[in-house]
Amino acid sequence: MSWGKQGIYEQVINYPSVDRTGAPLVLSGKISVPTARKPKGLILLPHYTIASNNEVPSTSNTDEARYFRKDYVLVMPDYLGYGVTRDSVHPYLCGELTAKHCVDMLIAAIPLLDSLKVPLETDTLCLVGFSQGAAVALWTLKLLEEQYADRFYVKACYAGSGPYDVAATYDCAVQHNKVGMAMTIPQLVMGTSAAYGLGLKREVFFTPAMNKRYDKYITSKKYSFIVLGLLMADKKADHWLSAYGLDKTKPDSHRMYDGFLRSSLVHYPVDDSPVGSDTICPAWTPRADVYVFHSERDDIVPFCNAEHLRRCLGDKPNVTCDYGKYGGHLSSKIKFFRIVSKLID
Repeated sequence: MSWGKQGIYEQVINYPSVDRTGAPLVLSGKISVPTARKPKGLILLPHYTIASNNEVPSTSNTDEARYFRKDYVLVMPDYLGYGVTRDSVHPYLCGELTAKHCVDMLIAAIPLLDSLKVPLETDTLCLVGFSQGAAVALWTLKLLEEQYADRFYVKACYAGSGPYDVAATYDCAVQHNKVGMAMTIPQLVMGTSAAYGLGLKREVFFTPAMNKRYDKYITSKKYSFIVLGLLMADKKADHWLSAYGLDKTKPDSHRMYDGFLRSSLVHYPVDDSPVGSDTICPAWTPRADVYVFHSERDDIVPFCNAEHLRRCLGDKPNVTCDYGKYGGHLSSKIKFFRIVSKLID
């Protein structure tokens, strides 16, 4: 690697972690280092929702990376279920487990950066994530501050349009019979089942239309997020979720919903249903600066996620909530990263 020359040095790494049971696991990711000048610092970039294995950081140039790759060292993990673990089920939106994997990649990145003699301007760390990546970023911040404060100093966390309240997101879909992206239904149900060992049967939870396409569209991991959005264009929840899956009073559906609650960083009920009326507001006050962005017109991640997060975090001087009419989910992503690229400097 040549310092002082324009360019980016990238290295794919495999690193040790654990699965949900604590058994050893090897995961993958990519580290990106600018070589033209001394990097300003370190950024962890948990990625947003993907569907194809070709979209993971280790094999592609992700959208979010291009905003920071010239100035910062980027640590970009492949989530469990992608990269070297592509044959496993991705524990979709199970933030606590994914946060552990992100921290383990940070730990693995330090000796690599030391061996490369990367001259960081500061040893501080920022977390940046959009959509699924936003929820993962906040889960990771919580884990770092609670268990790894002696190893990492987190300066700031930037979270855009994230599903922090997984249970309420499901409730919104049922209440309005509408989902933002149909592909997230099978990812969420089967990912939650895998993450918590629930043993849920897809034949019970999905309609024939979904079961017919499941292996081709989801298991294969051949189709990208955008392509699946076109192939699974029907946004009615009952087109993909069975009547059993839509009724959280059923025994297995109740276990599924309990998994959603466990995956929720915060939770407030969105209806008067006695089932799932639990409220989750962790006794955690972020020490790092936190910037939360969400468009009120988000068409994929319900805005209630942002409202519930603000309600839980409260009015704190180090927390900024930037909520406005910023367009749909995908279009607001560009605005988020442009804002953060300026704030982070």
